[in-house]
Amino acid sequence: MRAKAAFLIGGAVGYVLGTRAGREQFEKLRDQARTVWGDPRVQSTVSDVEQRATTLIKEKGPELKDKVSGAVKSATETVRARTGGGDVHGHDVDDGHGHSSNGISTSVV
Repeated sequence: MRAKAAFLIGGAVGYVLGTRAGREQFEKLRDQARTVWGDPRVQSTVSDVEQRATTLIKEKGPELKDKVSGAVKSATETVRARTGGGDVHGHDVDDGHGHSSNGISTSVV
């Protein structure tokens, strides 16, 4: 029992000392990161990258939108085909013409 108590006390002391040292290291790293981020050369590079990204998105945006839209439609069709139709939650979907995805007519006579 005495050995367990000594082990637990040693572990607790080590934890406290380790977290203090770890906190100091974290604060050093945080301060260094802030210094680097505040450097005018870094900010200039960030600004250049932002401008290039903005230009690229303006030029390629419509093309990317079409590709993403097509991929989503394809994925949706694949899921429906593999799950037997319906929406993503497994509910039947009316196609607007009185037919649900499970083949049962939903039209009112």
